[in-house]
Amino acid sequence: MANRNVEEKMYPIPPEVIKSIQVAKLSSSDENGLKRANFILNSGGYLNGGALKRIKSDFDTNKITASQYALAGGKLMIDWINSELKQARDGEKRSKNVRQDMHVDVNLGTKAYQTPRLNEWWQDIDNYIMTGILNEEKKDKEEPQKNAVAVIVNNDNKFLLLKRSKESDWMPGKWSLVGGRIEKKENPQKAVEREINEETGLTIEKFIKSFSLQRRPNSTEHIFACRYEGDPTDIVLDEENTNYGWYGVSEMKFLDIVPNLIEYITLSFKK
Repeated sequence: MANRNVEEKMYPIPPEVIKSIQVAKLSSSDENGLKRANFILNSGGYLNGGALKRIKSDFDTNKITASQYALAGGKLMIDWINSELKQARDGEKRSKNVRQDMHVDVNLGTKAYQTPRLNEWWQDIDNYIMTGILNEEKKDKEEPQKNAVAVIVNNDNKFLLLKRSKESDWMPGKWSLVGGRIEKKENPQKAVEREINEETGLTIEKFIKSFSLQRRPNSTEHIFACRYEGDPTDIVLDEENTNYGWYGVSEMKFLDIVPNLIEYITLSFKK
């Protein structure tokens, strides 16, 4: 069932892969390659896991020519496919490990030492949770946190999301909005302009609205809704992010996004 779910899952094709294929089409007359290119370009921006595996198989077994390789997205395509399939495999492995951990031996119930071991286990969990809560409260008291978040929309009414590096300290591997911590003596708008430029290379001139949210007593998030009217492919990522895309809210259900992301978008552009 897990493999079937992976094959049926829809994966949004990165804009840079689409652009690479479009460029390759301009100088190619390879009939088979163009057929595959048109299939990808006409897929509505998504490929399922089965299509990803077929493309990867052709790439790995050298069944395609150099022209067909370029028309299928080349290195950008295979790097993206490898990343998505690895994440899917890792997810299956984690799921399998969870199922194994949850397996219960019915004979354990007859052993006298089972009950105290369970009590100790729950006590360890309680201690772990309480330690985390106390550490979080201590951190809140010591370091008031202020963040600036940008909800960036383009002329197609798509929102810019960045995929965080797996080495990131916060939400590794997940899709998020642009933003980060406000530095000392920095006002929120200057902070969000800096974060936008650092993470994407863009300069935003059209800010639509701004508001603040306070989810915890000592943490404030300043949200800025803004519009980018330039070329949507003019993104230059920093080392904290590995990919980007422009997505509608309905498309985001196919992505592994950070908490509250859609809420921020809804609050930014609600009527």
